[in-house]
Amino acid sequence: MEITALDVVEAIRSTMDELSHMGPDDSFADLDIDSLSLVEAAVILSNKFGVRVDEFELADAGTARVAAGLVTGKLALQPAV
Repeated sequence: MEITALDVVEAIRSTMDELSHMGPDDSFADLDIDSLSLVEAAVILSNKFGVRVDEFELADAGTARVAAGLVTGKLALQPAV
């Protein structure tokens, strides 16, 4: 399953009104996303896509597009059910 940048953006936007203007290539740093918001976004993505994502990985990813690749990579590593 491939997660797109828009999947990540929509997941975050759906619960974080302050990021309703976020685009797939917007830098998290440029959006002034603080560490608490990164934790919240990580929980949202973990719950939505069923893989553990932490705030440090999101900070390192820097954008929703890179975060989508991160989530897709984690999904690929999960054993088939």
